[in-house]
Amino acid sequence: MTTEEKLQNFYTASIESAQNEAKALLDEHQAALDKIFQEHQEMKHRQAEAELHAEADKLKRETNKAVSAEQLHIKRTLSKKQEDLKAQLFVEVKNKLSTYMDTPAYEQFLYQKIKDALAFAGGEEIIIYIDPADEIHQHSLMQKLGIMPRLSRETFLGGMRAVIPSKNILIDNSFKTLLEDAKGRFTFQDGGMSL
Repeated sequence: MTTEEKLQNFYTASIESAQNEAKALLDEHQAALDKIFQEHQEMKHRQAEAELHAEADKLKRETNKAVSAEQLHIKRTLSKKQEDLKAQLFVEVKNKLSTYMDTPAYEQFLYQKIKDALAFAGGEEIIIYIDPADEIHQHSLMQKLGIMPRLSRETFLGGMRAVIPSKNILIDNSFKTLLEDAKGRFTFQDGGMSL
């Protein structure tokens, strides 16, 4: 083999070796870039998922806050409406009581309540009070019961009250107290009323 052939062989082998090395370096570099690209994609995917999750949580919180505020508004509106209806109802009840007080049944009611109070006292001293507006029934009740009910200094919308001083007992069958008790126990439940 001639020198020129040897040089050609050396040149070809060197070029081939250099090309193989360059190819290996390029492949290695490409693999490193692919790995960095893959990691970058995974990181961006995780960030996007985290941002999406955070935004979804934020929207849920905002929705819950808005729903909560609306529920509170509805409850307040409902409560106000119920209070208005309750007040209107008890105005009607008070008017019906006033109408009832003009009937003979009312005097019978007073008679029965006073009679029950006398029986409860069992012979003890008892003071019977009727509403000042019931003065027209005072003499009739005295004739039926044998005692004169006193007129109260304060109005209690009708009914009667009695005091047994020796036992410190107050018997309160006044319409004012009965109405206040009914108002205190009255509620709206499940779309209806409860008393």
